[in-house]
Amino acid sequence: PRARLGTTLSIETFGLSARQAEVLKLIARGASNKVICRELGLAERTVKAHVTAIFRALKVTNRTQAAIEASKLGLVDHRR
Repeated sequence: PRARLGTTLSIETFGLSARQAEVLKLIARGASNKVICRELGLAERTVKAHVTAIFRALKVTNRTQAAIEASKLGLVDHRR
């Protein structure tokens, strides 16, 4: 089945885990790795591994591109 315009893709489509989706949402809000560590109770090394996996999955090279791509694809919800 083809997705209609305006429908959102799921994070699983990109091979991201639920935790990586949480990290991506925080990246999209402009959070630093340290903030992400505090928010999610993760070690900085773990956050860095998630960020690397997110970049690879979205085929981007930095946080800004990841946030833009996630927004375009409907992977992050901008409502608060």
